[in-house]
Amino acid sequence: MRILPVCLLCLLLLRPAGAGAEVLPQIGFDDGLDAGAARAAMLRGEILPLDRILAILRRNFPGEIIEIELELDDGALVYEFDILGPDGRLFEVEIAAATGEIIEIEEGDTDD
Repeated sequence: MRILPVCLLCLLLLRPAGAGAEVLPQIGFDDGLDAGAARAAMLRGEILPLDRILAILRRNFPGEIIEIELELDDGALVYEFDILGPDGRLFEVEIAAATGEIIEIEEGDTDD
């Protein structure tokens, strides 16, 4: 799979005006997706804005986000986050971009 790094500025385009200035890692896009495709999907209402996804993530998983990817998984857009917990444990969390549902949690090495 090919991951295309996109600048943080592209990430900000996915956030509504007035959103906080949280510093995040660059988002990686997989499966031929790019920032334009993600923004278009959000504007069409097909996926939630990233700030809503991040709020769901933060409520359930404290720690530092070290990687973010948006990928196509079985025909659905999925955000995949690598999180370093406060206790040093590493988690990979997948969240459905359309609904915000947490669909998978893996603990440990996330180098797949």
